[in-house]
Order: sequence, then structure tokens, then C-alpha cells
Amino acid sequence: MSDRDPLEGINPDRLAWHQGALDGDPAVCAAEQPDQPGFPCLRAKFFHPVHEDVLGRTWPFFDESPLYVARRSPVVDGMVTVETRDHGAVTLPEPEWCRGYHTDDGYRSDIEHAGEEEATGIPTLCHDLVDVLGVSLVQRPFSPTAPQVHALVKVDEEVHALNSRGLDVAAALLVEHATTMRHLARKLAALEVQR
Repeated sequence: MSDRDPLEGINPDRLAWHQGALDGDPAVCAAEQPDQPGFPCLRAKFFHPVHEDVLGRTWPFFDESPLYVARRSPVVDGMVTVETRDHGAVTLPEPEWCRGYHTDDGYRSDIEHAGEEEATGIPTLCHDLVDVLGVSLVQRPFSPTAPQVHALVKVDEEVHALNSRGLDVAAALLVEHATTMRHLARKLAALEVQR
């Protein structure tokens, strides 16, 4: 067996994503790799056709584990109840910004409040209207690493063709979307102060 560190020579950006997956960063997929403990998926937490670890190994995105569907949970007196497999029924405050969809039968640490995603659509020559810079508020109140309210920003990894007019339109839409993001930043700052 070699004494060489398997992560030696890996790009620092990939190492940062790998560490984020290990640390439970909510922006990182972190799906466990079959038969490779300690090498979770380091891709961003939105759909990707295959999972990939820090060493470039891939495995299917879809596995045989059961699919849990989020349902709209009733809110009673500002409280919501979510069924979990490790703590039974968990009742907790429902933030006013949460869309109200919660997945039953997960673990308590997986309970998530998620706000509406705000994005701007940019018209492209190749894919028509493409959503970019989706931003939303998220909180996993029982997360051991990041229980506070925070924002998730989705960045499209694909390349899209624009002509000069399209580039000008994209710039205007991004300036307009910046106003939405600033508004959400102020809302998040107020929620952070309440903690």
C-alpha cells in the first residue's frame, strides 16, 4: 500500500468543494459514493447527470433509495409538524418566507425551510430563455454545521450564445435582478439579527 496522499496534487478549488461536502455545506451535493466512504459528490446541490468525487470518479445520480416527495405541510399557530425517522413528529416554527413544503420520513437534521427561488431569465440564441442566478432563502434548523438562515445562489454551469443585442439585454436584466438580490440580502440581514 502506498503512503502517498490520494488528494496530493488535486486542484485547490476541487479540494474546497470536497471539504464542503465533508463539512455538510448546504450548497454542495455531498451524496455518498457506494463503496467509497469519505469521497462524497462535490458538485453543486442541483441536478447533475452523474455524481462526481474529488478524484473525478463518477456514479449515477439516481440510485435505488426511495424517493421522498415534499408535501405542503399545514401550519397551525405558526408551527409546522414534520415526521422524521429518527425523532418521530417534530414540531417547529414555520418562517413566513418558507414555501411550506417539507419531506416526511427523512432525518431531523434534513428538515429544511426553503423560500421561493428568484431568478432572472436571459434570452439566448441557443436555448431560448435561460434562468440565471437563482437565489432563495434556506434554513436547516437542526443542521449540525449550518442551522442559520442563509441564501443559496444557483449558477448555471452551461455556456450560452448571445449576440450584441442579447448581451445588452442580459446586462440590463442582471442589473434589475441585482435589485431583487439586494432586497433578499436585507431580508436575510434582518433574519440574522433576530437570532
